[in-house]
Amino acid sequence: MALADMDTNDMAGLSIEGTINAVPELQQYLSTSDRLIIKLFHPKDGIEMDAKYSIVGNFQLPLKFRISPSILMDGTTHHDKYVVEVFTDKDQDVLRIESGELFGTTRDALQLGSRDVRLLMNQFRE
Repeated sequence: MALADMDTNDMAGLSIEGTINAVPELQQYLSTSDRLIIKLFHPKDGIEMDAKYSIVGNFQLPLKFRISPSILMDGTTHHDKYVVEVFTDKDQDVLRIESGELFGTTRDALQLGSRDVRLLMNQFRE
């Protein structure tokens, strides 16, 4: 089915939705200057395929999110399952890790169309 033929509600099948939060004992490390990075990728043989980043500048937890992979011209995606990671960024550089940055992940790949995903930042970024 071509993307143009899809109902808007059908587009939800090409995304992953849920809520991001941090465990209470790590919330003291959150700062108003932090950015929140939501990362989506398909794991294949230890390589992050079709990676996509969404950057949220001014956020408050808990935060509802929706993230989608790249959509191809025929309305499909490269993969059916993706891992979602979330982390804070204190230095405006997503590749560099600063002390006090928090991290959470779904660990396993989720099917596109997954709803009510709970992403919990429960550790420091390494």
